[in-house]
Formats: sequence, structure tokens, C-alpha cells
Amino acid sequence: MPTAYVLILYDYSYSEHEIMAQLNTLPCVKEVNRVDGTYDIIVKLSDDNIERIKESIGKHMTRIPGIQSTTTLIAEE
Repeated sequence: MPTAYVLILYDYSYSEHEIMAQLNTLPCVKEVNRVDGTYDIIVKLSDDNIERIKESIGKHMTRIPGIQSTTTLIAEE
């Protein structure tokens, strides 16, 4: 099953908890975690259809206020 990991940088003037709550409501999202290091949040998405994962990232995730940038890693098993 295809799985994607999205590494997120967010604008600190927005609420981290609100951004994470919105991420948790998106299609295909399985986990949302705060991380320390170069990125602020990591999101795991999984679905039988890779196009649904891409749509969730491109049409929904990147439009959440406060998200500055994303880097996506896709693993197909």
C-alpha cells in the first residue's frame, strides 16, 4: 500500500495545535507528529490509491493557513 510522509515547516505566528488538528482531518492521514530538527511536523498518509494521497496533499494540506512549505516522500510497498 502506498505511503507518503510529508515534512512540514509552519509559520510560528499560527497555532501549532490548530495546524495539527486540521491535518488530522484530511483524507488519507494516519499520523501527525511534532518533530524537532529541520522540520516542525511530520504527517503519514496511506491509501490504496496513490492519487488520493497526492490529492490530499496538493488540494488540502498545502492550503492550510500557517503551512509555509512541505516536502513529500513517497514509499510504495
